[in-house]
Amino acid sequence: MKYGIVLGRFQPLHLGHVEYLDAAKRCCERLFIGITNPDNGSGTITESDAKRSLGENNPFSYIDRHLMIERALLDLGWSPKSFCLMAAPITDPTRLTSYLPAPELSEFFVTIYDEWGEQKAREIAALGYTTTTLWRRSHGERFTSGTFVRNAMRNGEPWEHLVPAGVASYINERGLAEVVEV
Repeated sequence: MKYGIVLGRFQPLHLGHVEYLDAAKRCCERLFIGITNPDNGSGTITESDAKRSLGENNPFSYIDRHLMIERALLDLGWSPKSFCLMAAPITDPTRLTSYLPAPELSEFFVTIYDEWGEQKAREIAALGYTTTTLWRRSHGERFTSGTFVRNAMRNGEPWEHLVPAGVASYINERGLAEVVEV
């Protein structure tokens, strides 16, 4: 496939996300990385997504996530031409297609850890996209999660080792660890 597409909140981008992005990138010429919940008014599409949309689980703005992902991927040696970052309002699937490359040129890549992952795969397939599951894992098999990283920040525990260096430097330079509510 010419284009690959992945979605995530990236609150913040962590090393588990990088594994996901690397796996998807190997399957396409250019990877479109959709940043979901681009604004605090995004809402939910299903109960399995309810906690993902709470303000305390989305402390970083869209633009901060965009810039930290861009910095991290460039620091990891990705070519600027190999990826494209964009807003992806997954909570309104009818709007989502306005942000994405056409289904006939694209393949969606998902990872599934829970019912939300299953729901997301169904929503995307219903839009006409070929959807490939890269892996299914339990929560216990995850390297880390955004929740774990944010909780470490809230509790003053080490968290920098769970994210790419570019993300850690971006967050620290801008004092963004303090925006994660206690």
